[in-house]
Formats: sequence, structure tokens, C-alpha cells
Amino acid sequence: MVVSTSCKCRRNFLSCLAFIVLATSLLQGAMAQTAYSSTTHQLQRLQDPNVIISNSNGTTVVYSPLTGDEIPQGLATDGSGSGTSLPASLWIAFSFTLGLPLLLAGFRGWRFTTGAAIGVSVAMTSWSVFVNTLDNVGISDITLTALVLSLFFLGFLFGLLEVGRMAGLLQLGIQGGFAIGIRIVLLRSRLLISDPTAFFVNWLLIAFCGLACAVLVVWKQRVGMLLGSASVGSFLCALGTDLAINQQSGMSRGLRYLIDRNRYHVVDTINNGYFPPTTTFIIIALSIALTPAFAYAQHRLFKGPFCPIYHDDLESLHASKESLVDEEPKDEPSGKETPATTPPDTPVDSTAHLNPPDDLPAPAAKPQTVPASTGDSTSSS
Repeated sequence: MVVSTSCKCRRNFLSCLAFIVLATSLLQGAMAQTAYSSTTHQLQRLQDPNVIISNSNGTTVVYSPLTGDEIPQGLATDGSGSGTSLPASLWIAFSFTLGLPLLLAGFRGWRFTTGAAIGVSVAMTSWSVFVNTLDNVGISDITLTALVLSLFFLGFLFGLLEVGRMAGLLQLGIQGGFAIGIRIVLLRSRLLISDPTAFFVNWLLIAFCGLACAVLVVWKQRVGMLLGSASVGSFLCALGTDLAINQQSGMSRGLRYLIDRNRYHVVDTINNGYFPPTTTFIIIALSIALTPAFAYAQHRLFKGPFCPIYHDDLESLHASKESLVDEEPKDEPSGKETPATTPPDTPVDSTAHLNPPDDLPAPAAKPQTVPASTGDSTSSS
């Protein structure tokens, strides 16, 4: 009896153990399937409708929805280099060489500042085009870096010319706003709005900041130029500092994650994501907080206008209006009479110039000599 009871207990124990193992296996399979579905769905939402994601045997394969062909994947280094390689060192030197003058004395830079504004705009635009149009093979990081920096130099030269002055003023405001918006978006892992379906909201925020600073340049040019110079300068200095400390895992990774939507980089983008170290968040937050401080410092140091007076300059228009107001005659203090500058209203005789005045003495009459007659002279003889 005791033996049968123990056998029954053993069988029940084994049954329970088998049930637990089976339930655990089913639960793990369900969790794995959920994770796979979530990752696949997230990848599809990231690039849909450009790609179709298939994950089989632990390998992620990307297909084109138009042709059904497989899209080969490459690394999204995007010219950043690795570690302290030559491309990375060039970006660090570029960031500090351009950022420090703009941060400390951008308002006094005049042509240097307008050239830097157009150059940064050209460099960012060209880099975005390159990283989103290259295939999986792409080009080397040093080649891409050299191309972008060369295009920056051409834009910088255009900003130095007279024809590029007005464009440089507006571009400085736009780029300053973009610099603020991008840093706000990078203040959180996987960007400020991490939901792939609402990814566009990040760019809406960046575009709003750029538009607001551009309007500020037109409305209050001095304030806009001060803020734009300090914003672009602090952004570049923060980027250079973060590249030196965190290399390609900080702001560099955030910029690539934000801008690179290339279908050949889908796997690299989603697998690596944007998870910067804490020091990156500290550097970004400090750069945002110091932007208005450096703008105000430049305002106190540089009292004059941004550039010499030109008739078509935004600031010159305001200056010319103020100068016209200053040239208007000011009223004399009360109690003092000003001499009349116009003669009293008296009738004027149109023939007054023909008659001499009454108070002038009449000219003396000249004695008249009468000629002697011929008869008188004969009698006298």
C-alpha cells in the first residue's frame, strides 16, 4: 500500500514537472515570437513602404516591395570614421575651428560669419544627400569627409562675397534654429519622439526652430544674429567635445540615426539605434544652456552693427530710419521765442520798384545854361 502510494506520488510529480517544462517552453516561444514580431513590425514601420523585413534563421533580410529583390545591407558609418581615425580627427578639428570663433565673436565676424553660415548649410545638405543615396558599398569615410568639407569650403567662399551677404544673414538664423532643435531631439535615447510612426514630429520641431530664428533675423536682426552665431558655435563645440570623449557613440550616432534613412542601412540603424552615454546628454544640455549666455556676452562686447551700413542690408534699413528721425529739427524749450523767419503778411505793391521811397532826399536840380543868341553877340561888338 505504501509502495503504491509512493509510486502514485512519483507519477504525479513527474506529470507536474513535465507540465511545467512544457508551459515554460511554450511561454518562451511566445515571448520570442512576440519579440520577433515587435522587432519586425518596428523595422517595417521604420522604412515602410521602402522595404519589407524578413527574419528567418536569425538573419534579417530586407526586400524591395516593388521588385521583390533582396536589398543588401551596409554599415551606416556615414563618414564618421572609427575611434580616432583620420576622418574623426578631421571632424573634431573642423568643429572647433569653426565653432569657437562663432561662439565667442560671431557677431563681429561679419564676412567670416556669413561664409560659415552658408558653408554649414551646404555641408549639412550635401552630407544628408550622400548618406541617403549611397548603396550598401558606398564610399570610404575619408572620401565622404573630403567631399563634404570641400563643398563647405565652396559655400564659405560664396558667403565671403558681397552677393552672398544677405543669404548668409538668413542662413545664420536658420542654421542657429536647426542647431537648437536638433539638440533638443537628441536629448533622449532613440530621439525625443521614439515611436517610429511619429518620427516626423522630431523634424517638425527642428523645422519650427529654424523658421522661428529666421523670422527673428528679419524682425530683430541684431537679436537673431547674436542668437544664431552663439547657437551654431555652441553646437559645433559640443559636437567636437563629444567626438573627442565618446567618439562615434554619442552625438555622431544621434545625427546619423536622425538623418540617415537609407534603405541600405536599415539593419544597422535599427540594431545599433541611438543610446548615447550620460556624458553626451550632459554636453548637449550644457551647450543649450550656454547659448543665450554667450549671445548676451557678445551683445555686451560688440555695440556696433553686424556689418557696415549698406542700403540693402536689413539692419541698415532700420538705421537709416533712425538717422532721418535724428536729423529732424528739435523744438526749442518753452519760454523762448524764436525769431520769425518769414516777413509779416503785408500787401505788396507791384509798382513799388518804380517809385522811390518818400524818406529819401530828392536829388539836387542841375543849373540849366541858356545859349546866347546871335543878335546879342553882334550888338555887343
